[in-house]
Amino acid sequence: MHILEELNLKTSSDFAAIAFVVPISHHIYWGEAVGSLNEKYKGMRKKYGSGLIGAVARHGRMIVIDDRLPNASQKRLESPIMLAEKLFAAIAAPIFLDNEIKGVLLVGSRSNRVYSQEEIETIVDKTKEVALLLGVEK
Repeated sequence: MHILEELNLKTSSDFAAIAFVVPISHHIYWGEAVGSLNEKYKGMRKKYGSGLIGAVARHGRMIVIDDRLPNASQKRLESPIMLAEKLFAAIAAPIFLDNEIKGVLLVGSRSNRVYSQEEIETIVDKTKEVALLLGVEK
């Protein structure tokens, strides 16, 4: 997906993916990804509220895990996608459509780093772009 490739470039990240929310079963599954080390992400399913992606889907708030966070290494261990993709830093942002969370946009780096405010804003802007695309596909 072009948006994910663009995100990796603009944020100097290694991995970008979109997870989709299934409201009926309260599960989240990975759809598209760019920069993946393998295809483990395709089989991953999460419940709302657990791990990085589940917390974003449940609470509707962005989560940044990078060197600013004192317990970043612990948070990384709680996230299956970060472990599978060997990510040391990540930003996960909710994708809203019609005031409902439809998915989560994740960008991650395989090296320790701090994401800049500009990079965070780029990701937020891209969630809006993805939401528009999802709305067209309805």
